[in-house]
Amino acid sequence: MSTFSNNSYNQKTNQINSQIDSNQVSKSSGKSTSKQSSNELSRLNKLLMLIMSLLLLSLAWQSMKMGKANLSFYAANHYLETWLDMNKLTDVEEYQKALRSINDANDFHPDNSHYLITQGLVYEWAGTGNLFSDDKERKQQLLKAKAYYLDAVKLRPTWPVTWATLAILKWRLGEIDQQLIDYLFQADKFGQHSPEVNQAWLEVGFYLYQNKSTFTAKIVKGLRKHLVITFNDPRPYSRKLAIAIIKRHQAERLACSWLYNNKKFISHYKSKICKPLPTSNNQV
Repeated sequence: MSTFSNNSYNQKTNQINSQIDSNQVSKSSGKSTSKQSSNELSRLNKLLMLIMSLLLLSLAWQSMKMGKANLSFYAANHYLETWLDMNKLTDVEEYQKALRSINDANDFHPDNSHYLITQGLVYEWAGTGNLFSDDKERKQQLLKAKAYYLDAVKLRPTWPVTWATLAILKWRLGEIDQQLIDYLFQADKFGQHSPEVNQAWLEVGFYLYQNKSTFTAKIVKGLRKHLVITFNDPRPYSRKLAIAIIKRHQAERLACSWLYNNKKFISHYKSKICKPLPTSNNQV
């Protein structure tokens, strides 16, 4: 009985020890697994922090570039406003500064239609002012302007003023072709009441009509429409500009015949472009 009891006791003791060892191994293994998971989570957090840092740096860099582009744009635009107020550009240094500024704007923020148009305007001022005496150099400036306007209109094809500007520019370059007519109609399509669009139609339209262009038949209806729109415009400067264009193309008689019965064509403006009717000798 004693031997059996001792054996039984030893077996139970061994079982208990074995179970304790097993639990200790299990705990040790669990601690190891938990430590590995903690290390993996730590590495993942570090990776996420690195990605976020790089993203923030990229956003900060882009924001800085856009800020520099905007400042450069305003610097160039300031010169344009000055030239517009003075109605001339004669200072080469101002032109170069404006050109550098808008070049920087386009470098920092490419494919911005406002910046592209502004660069075109800088070149156009150089090509139409007294900055260059050589006709070839003036033409080169205008061609550069045209290229920037075309890039801008690809990005914003529904901006009527850009189409009108392109039409005026082709007229200045002497490029009287179907493309010029297309530009006029695109301007009319997207902004027939825009003052710049009306100006383009009157400037180019009267030129074509007075010079008996083969394109006259295509634009005469639109020319008459935009003449009426201009004189229906309540803003006096629009009508004054129209009168200046009419006189520049010696089209007073033509414009008068088209507008004479228009109610908005008041006597003040009639007297500026319509010759007075001859009076009878018997009239007191």
